[in-house]
Amino acid sequence: MSRSACHAFARSQRRGGIAFEMIMVLVVLIIVTVGIVQFGVFMANAEQVALAARVGALEASQTDPLPAGAGAVPGNIILAIEHQLESSCIDWCHIRVEHNVGGGVSVRESDVVPAVPCECDPKTNLATPPFPGTRYVRVTVCVPLSQVMPKQLSFFGEQIYGPENTYEHTAIYRYEIGTP
Repeated sequence: MSRSACHAFARSQRRGGIAFEMIMVLVVLIIVTVGIVQFGVFMANAEQVALAARVGALEASQTDPLPAGAGAVPGNIILAIEHQLESSCIDWCHIRVEHNVGGGVSVRESDVVPAVPCECDPKTNLATPPFPGTRYVRVTVCVPLSQVMPKQLSFFGEQIYGPENTYEHTAIYRYEIGTP
């Protein structure tokens, strides 16, 4: 083999090596980019659920009279939460409203049967107010985790969570009606 033929063969080998390295790096960059985008989608959806809980708590803090005892969540609170979630096409599966307006703690649960059943169980009970005479409401909004997590993560195989798993957010507001 002549010297020029050896150099030509070596150059073609380098070109093939560079193309292979570029393909490998490009695959990694695409996977990282898709992961970043999907994480952003999750964060945006989670923020929508948090905002819906805050909107529901604000509506509950301005509802007069806020029903005491067990029963269904007032319709105006549900409508405020649905209106907020509507822009992201997220469906709630459970709403829980707790308040201490009538003296004792009242818990009201949504009585609508969701399309996807879910468990909505706040981890703590409504605590005693930090200041005597303070009245406040706590609203917990639960949505199926499939509504919050991006569906594109499932192209690797099965989902990383079960269909019964939920994402919940709680917001607490001071009850505004009749408060000095």
